[in-house]
Amino acid sequence: MIRDPDRWLCFPGGEAQEHGPVFLMEPPARLVFSNSTGARASCAAHGFPTPQLSWQLPDGTQLDDVPGLRQVLDNGTLSFLPFAAPQYRQDVHATVYRCRAHNAHGAIVSRDMRTQAVVWQEWQVHVTSTPAEVGGPALLTCATPTAVRDHSSVAAWYRDDAVLSAGDHYSGPTLLVDEGWKLIVRSVRVEDSRAQYSCSVLDSLTGERRRSPPISIDVAPMSTSTAPRALWGGVWEASARRGGDAVLPCLAHANPPPTIMWYRETASGVLREIREGEGGGRYSIAADALTIRRAELVDDGRWACRAANAHGHLTLRLHLALRAHLTVHAQPHTQVVNSGGTAVINCSWAGWPAPRLEWLHNGVPVAAGVGGGRVRVLGGGEQLVVAAVHRADRGVYQCVARSERDAAQASAELRLGDTAPELQYTFIEQVLRPGQVVTLKCSAAGSPPPHFTWLLDGQPLNTMARGHRYSIEQFATKSNEVVSYLNITAVRSEDGGLYTCKAANSLGEISHTSRLNIYGPPYVRSIGPIRAVAGRELVLYCPYSGYPISSVRWERDGNQLEWEGSASGEGALRIARVEAASAGAYTCSAIGPHGEIARRELQLIVSNPPEIEPFSFSANLQEGKRAQVSCSVASGDMPVRFAWLKDNAPIPADLQVEERGADFFSNLVFKEVFARHSGLYTCVASNNAAKVNYTAELVVKVSPKWIQEPSDASVLAGEPLALHCHTTGSPTPHTTWMKQRAGSASDFVPIVNLGGRFQFLSNGTLGIEAALAYDEGYYMCKAENGVGTPLSKNIFVAINEPARFEVTSHNVSARREAGATLVCEARGDAPLRLSWSRDNAPLDLSTYRLSISEAKTDSGLRSQLYISRTDRQDSGVYKCQAVNAYGHSDHYIYLSVQEKPETPQSLSVTEIQSRAVRLSWSLRFDGNSPLLGYTLQYTALSAQGAIRVSHWDGATTINVSLHGTHSHSHVTLTKKGDIHYEALLSSLRPHTAYMIRIAAVNQIDHSAFTEAVVVKTQEEAPSEAPSGVSVSAGAAGELHVSWRSPPRDAWHGELLGYSVSCAELGPDAVTLPNSTRTLTVNGWSASELTLSALKKFTRYEVRVRAFNGVAAGPPSAPVTATTLEGVPEAAPTRVTCSALSSSSIKVSWAPPPPAFRNGIIQGYKIIYAPLSTSHAEGAEIKRVSTTETYLHTLHKYSNYSLQVVAYTAAGDGKRSAPTYCMTEEDVPSAPEKIKALPYSSDSVLVSWLPPVHPNGVISHYTVYYREAGRLGKHLSFTVSADKNPEIELMFQVRNLMENQLYEFWASATTGSGEGESTPVVGQGPSARIPARIASFGGERRVGAGRGALLACAAVGAPAPRTRWTHARAPVTHHRYYQVTRSGHLHIREVNEQSSGNFSCTATNSIGEDSIVYVVKAVLPPGAPALSLQYTTATSIKLHWSLPTSDTDQPVLGYILQYKQASETEWHSIELSPEQTSYTMDMLKCGTTYNAKIQAQNKISLGPPSEILTATTRGGRPKAPKPEEHVHTNATAIKINLYAWRDAGCPILGFRVAYRRAGDDHWIQAGAGLSAARHVVGALAPGAWYEVAVEAWSDAGVERVTLLADTHTLAGGRIPPLRVVPPPSGGARTGAMRTALVWCAASALVIVGALAAILCVLHAKRKFFCLSNDHYLRDNRKLSESNEAEREKLREGHKLYSSSSINGNEKSNDDSSAELYEISPYATFGGGAAAHSLQFRTLARRDDDAAPPHRRRRRACDHYRYDESSLSKCSTVEARHRLRAAPAPAPTPAPAPHWRERSDSDDYSDSAANTTTKGSGGSGGGSAYGSGRRTASSGGQNGSDGLSGVFAPVPPDISSLIDKYQQRKEQERRECTIHV
Repeated sequence: MIRDPDRWLCFPGGEAQEHGPVFLMEPPARLVFSNSTGARASCAAHGFPTPQLSWQLPDGTQLDDVPGLRQVLDNGTLSFLPFAAPQYRQDVHATVYRCRAHNAHGAIVSRDMRTQAVVWQEWQVHVTSTPAEVGGPALLTCATPTAVRDHSSVAAWYRDDAVLSAGDHYSGPTLLVDEGWKLIVRSVRVEDSRAQYSCSVLDSLTGERRRSPPISIDVAPMSTSTAPRALWGGVWEASARRGGDAVLPCLAHANPPPTIMWYRETASGVLREIREGEGGGRYSIAADALTIRRAELVDDGRWACRAANAHGHLTLRLHLALRAHLTVHAQPHTQVVNSGGTAVINCSWAGWPAPRLEWLHNGVPVAAGVGGGRVRVLGGGEQLVVAAVHRADRGVYQCVARSERDAAQASAELRLGDTAPELQYTFIEQVLRPGQVVTLKCSAAGSPPPHFTWLLDGQPLNTMARGHRYSIEQFATKSNEVVSYLNITAVRSEDGGLYTCKAANSLGEISHTSRLNIYGPPYVRSIGPIRAVAGRELVLYCPYSGYPISSVRWERDGNQLEWEGSASGEGALRIARVEAASAGAYTCSAIGPHGEIARRELQLIVSNPPEIEPFSFSANLQEGKRAQVSCSVASGDMPVRFAWLKDNAPIPADLQVEERGADFFSNLVFKEVFARHSGLYTCVASNNAAKVNYTAELVVKVSPKWIQEPSDASVLAGEPLALHCHTTGSPTPHTTWMKQRAGSASDFVPIVNLGGRFQFLSNGTLGIEAALAYDEGYYMCKAENGVGTPLSKNIFVAINEPARFEVTSHNVSARREAGATLVCEARGDAPLRLSWSRDNAPLDLSTYRLSISEAKTDSGLRSQLYISRTDRQDSGVYKCQAVNAYGHSDHYIYLSVQEKPETPQSLSVTEIQSRAVRLSWSLRFDGNSPLLGYTLQYTALSAQGAIRVSHWDGATTINVSLHGTHSHSHVTLTKKGDIHYEALLSSLRPHTAYMIRIAAVNQIDHSAFTEAVVVKTQEEAPSEAPSGVSVSAGAAGELHVSWRSPPRDAWHGELLGYSVSCAELGPDAVTLPNSTRTLTVNGWSASELTLSALKKFTRYEVRVRAFNGVAAGPPSAPVTATTLEGVPEAAPTRVTCSALSSSSIKVSWAPPPPAFRNGIIQGYKIIYAPLSTSHAEGAEIKRVSTTETYLHTLHKYSNYSLQVVAYTAAGDGKRSAPTYCMTEEDVPSAPEKIKALPYSSDSVLVSWLPPVHPNGVISHYTVYYREAGRLGKHLSFTVSADKNPEIELMFQVRNLMENQLYEFWASATTGSGEGESTPVVGQGPSARIPARIASFGGERRVGAGRGALLACAAVGAPAPRTRWTHARAPVTHHRYYQVTRSGHLHIREVNEQSSGNFSCTATNSIGEDSIVYVVKAVLPPGAPALSLQYTTATSIKLHWSLPTSDTDQPVLGYILQYKQASETEWHSIELSPEQTSYTMDMLKCGTTYNAKIQAQNKISLGPPSEILTATTRGGRPKAPKPEEHVHTNATAIKINLYAWRDAGCPILGFRVAYRRAGDDHWIQAGAGLSAARHVVGALAPGAWYEVAVEAWSDAGVERVTLLADTHTLAGGRIPPLRVVPPPSGGARTGAMRTALVWCAASALVIVGALAAILCVLHAKRKFFCLSNDHYLRDNRKLSESNEAEREKLREGHKLYSSSSINGNEKSNDDSSAELYEISPYATFGGGAAAHSLQFRTLARRDDDAAPPHRRRRRACDHYRYDESSLSKCSTVEARHRLRAAPAPAPTPAPAPHWRERSDSDDYSDSAANTTTKGSGGSGGGSAYGSGRRTASSGGQNGSDGLSGVFAPVPPDISSLIDKYQQRKEQERRECTIHV
């Protein structure tokens, strides 16, 4: 309660119940919601008075409603409404919000709420899998789009529609990691490859659940012995919540399975092994994972697992990131601090990762060091200290903690207790006329409430003495402010003077003084004596009134005094230091404007303050001693009063300090001092003049004492150790750790911290990061501070070393039958035990071969395991385990017993050439020794005699090295996989049978040889070329070729087709290098071919070669022809340019190379465009017919890009590479703008913009200036042009005169001279400068996505403050822009949100200035609209148009991209800007293509168009009718491939597979076939077969399956096959077409029988043979007159080869190409025996064709057809024949021309787009001619009769062949695969 002169004032009670706001409900840290549902964020707070709630942005901007999107409700809820996708706004749906609560006591803001509105879009789930091996792990990952994963989770994993449970981390077959997003399949089995895995994902926002398509794991067979391999590359990242479980997998695989060890990586990178049971039992180690139960923060960091086996080791790194919910607490919650006191608020937090801390005061960030250092943030933000608290510091403080994904806050309220008064409102100086009413107001705040006193000229204002004209009022407001009014009615001249209002309470006072001037004559009022204190400053104010007053004078003893006046004429006399002599009378005179004078004498009385003599305490006071100090006053007015303080507070009574004093001194007496007496003692002396003090420090020295005494300790080696040694004393004791010197019992030396292993803490603790064995011993902790006896304590530290090994494993090798010694040496404390085991089983030491010995070492124990006479089964992993009382460790030894390798297996022939064969085999056991190579032996089978197996001594032997050293030139060795090898044996003789075998060699010995394989090399190529070759031009880029086949006797086998080579000719008629193309045509009768996709208007040379089953023959004579004209395929060359002037350029070039002109050049187009971004125009095109031109009216000093393109009548060719040329320099234009701004009292700042047209490199600028009005005379300064033109084109003109106007202008200079000047601007220097901006605004056009810098350089005095606004909103920290320290605005990315109007405003107390930038984002061109015009079989024509765009940048060109729909790689084509269509040619027939196009301007490449899909014309091959497709005999099936139709796209090849009806496995009989027919041979007679034929072209693949039956040996047919419906679930897919082909094979059986009878009846030979002619004469069914019967028989016994043909054509074999097949099991008689031997071996090329057609031949010329297979099982035949003379003949008859079957190769060109015609069965269209092969026959001179005799095969070679045939037949049956 305050008593006012007129009334009593009462303050409202109950304030203690009021408090600031506190949140009851805070919005979440993240608010994620769907656009279809919307969301609400609630906010509630309590306080008294009730707080007001509002929402704001981080910069403090108040939040308003956004109609339809966002709404702020009255109850504090922020509502986000559902919205459509086009309504999405980043500033609404993806920003940060805060809730703010405030009342009279302060304000608080909530933690940041980050919103993320998810616009629904279609999303899918898919699963990816890593490849796996049997027995190893597989990792499956469930993947979703990143935008979906943030708010979704894995609901379940499935295996074949069965849900996989989370499983046990130790024994389960699967393991879930990464919160279920990854699935680990442990120990993959073969059946896992057939299982289907999928995952389902749940969207938490929409509740949608999506399941991925199933996938299977690619499981490979278990590899041979391998070192550990990582399944996951890089560091495995795992995360877990604190208190949850974490699983760390070790994804490594090896064979044998590796041993896994786990390690923890320390901060220094050292790996420390983790043992079972460590971590308080929280760590569990499984075979392939480490499980951490109830994870703690100490588990956060790096881990490692080490996988090792006998072949190597691997270390994998893992990182575990712990997460914990963030919480914050602020203490104390409420504190009351008096004015001038110190407030401390502590902030504690919990959670992980560690957050960033920030302090807020009433919702505004608190910066450290504000308030002159009063406010400090300590401890990384964990403490806030507010010193010298005053009224502005009260309110609510918040500690805000933020991490990447979480935020929290806590608040604490600071209330003021007793505070000194603070003025809230004061009056100002006034000038009034007499008679007016005056009211002077002052208000102040403080606690307790202050009281006001009013003074006039330093004297208390006595309202009673002044009369009723004066009145004083004061009262308290609701905000606890005290307001006081001084009212004067009818004011007079003598009422003028200095008025003072003074507010005071118990904590201090504060005052305000200002003059009241009343018009009137001078008058000096009388005041009482003025008291002053000696030694201080004094200001005497003259108590005058009246107005105006010209001057005030001071006199003393008649002498005028120097005094300090002011602008208002207060007349103050200042005495810097008052002395005793200063006392006396002073006269003050006030003089009016007309000379009137008023004078008054003032009396000054001087008082002397006390002066304390310095004192101090003794410097060596220790506990228990006595002390005394005296405080005496040397001078000062009496009486003097004394008082003592300790640490600025009265001395506590419990210190028992006695105070003794007299008139001018006071003593402090300490009878016994202790540590608690230490402190600052202050003596305060006061008298009527002043109060003074002096402070001295008392330091009581205390000897060291124990707080925590050291004690003995023990620790395991490698574990951290802390030795505590805590002491106290004064001064603070210094702690030293020492260790006993080795060999001395009493000598201790200080510990040296080598390697940083030791940590010496300030509290005396010694820390050892990882204790080692040599750290064991006696330690001494010594503490001393120079007082008393030092403290010391000896302790013993025991380092218990657990059992361990230096290395985890090593390898040992030994030869078989030799001894092996395995040694393991363990370290550790005794007693130490070592034990041996193998494969986790103890060793059987009862056998005599094993013995163990042990021996102690200096560091542990050594054990040796000796194995005598090692054998193969001794190889393996041996474990030596060391155990002591402190732990155990395992050491693994991998023993490898070495021996000679085993014999290679599965030796087979995979490829046969005329002079080389390719062999393949598999490696068996290598003897545990690296394989060095192989020994290969081969020998030829002689045609003149027998070769015995024992005769290998004469064979050729070749040693082949695996490592490429000393390899034989005739053998090329290739490794295929881990155990498979191939070797190409060359330098063989063509058409020769060989026996081949191999042996393996290692460092020990070589293996036994394999069984030999028998193989026969192939035939040679034809010897003559086709004749009658002619070439003519067809369509553009096409040539038509025709020819005649070579003579039949030059074929050297069955002529399979023709090879047509086309080579480009140069100007000199010489073939260009690398320009030859070769295409093939199948069929001997083919005679035409159309070559397409050739260069236009180009001369070509064409050659034709015939080829058989081996190779092609010699080429024909070259024939030349020229294609039609096309567009140039090359750009003009040697494009050069040179500048002629500043606006013209000369361009010259050379025509394209003649080889690429494709026609007659009609002219050229020059495409040129400036590269400077300041020029917005696009490219220009100039057409000329010469090879040089001149470009005029160009931009000065601009870099131009020039391209030249040639064109023919067919269109434009390719552009040349860009050539760049710069126009010459010229003088620049005038700088665009200029400003002159006052910078100081003697300088002016001139700023300008660069010229709009620099026309060169600006070397410098010249700034001119002169005094205004002085023409002709000026000064100038040169300014370098090296500065940044955006922010630094400024110059300060100095040494100018204040208040003088100057004129300024500027110009720019290039190498060509000085340019024009700017307009003249005027400005002068000044001391008071209103805020001005030197920078220039204007329009800025920036490419979208690029950055920009907006300058804002401001000047002014006082220094101005700049601020930026964007769209009338203040610019704060934003993702797109920021304000630099220089005040400029840096826009990181110019886009739709960061463009528009940006204003920079500079303000100071004098004025304000602003500039405006208009930032426009220049966009790239829009996506063109792409459309299809037409397609052909090899081309697609496209058309496009540009949409209407808001960008004004012209299009500089187009980028067209296209690809096949099935491919991923795009091909690009650059197109000129004037083009609107393009034809893509040389495409594949019947193929789907994708195309897209993009437009390009100077800004960037625009978005692509929608992908256009188009398909070239043509279709997949069409299958023929079944009866036209296959023909059979007893042991073979012929497939007629001619019958297929191409459907407009040439057939590229065929695949054939077959199986016996009822079998499950398919056998491939040919892949990549291109012959006209194909034969599947070596079939069982009288059996049903399924045959699958597959044809493919560029348009796709077509497959059909047929049924065919082989004849019986007698030529009969078997009953129809009973088709059984397949069982459910296992039915074969695809249509089954049955072809039952009947033939007249019975005729052959009759002929064979007749021949046998005739041979038996012959008298002089055991066997004899009949000629074909005799056979035909006896068999009238085959008479030449019966053509129909012969054709029927021929069709019934056809053999087949493969070829791609037109489906409309049929094969028309002439009569000379008939074939008669004799059963391979028939017996014939004659004069000699002929043995046709069938040998089987492994593998033949899949594309080998079946036997060719043959002419009628002798019955003894037996032939058997081979089997072609996809597997290794196939047939290669070798025949042994000896020629003998017939008995009655005087000379031996010549042997028949024997022709062995030669496999036909695939010569088709799959990439060729050809059209062929053949006379032998080709009627036109896209067809291929049919091929024919013949075998010559006839005896001597072509006569019939006996063709020759054959000697019998020797018994030894016959036995060898029989065994070989039996073994290979068994292999054939086993080598089948599924198709």
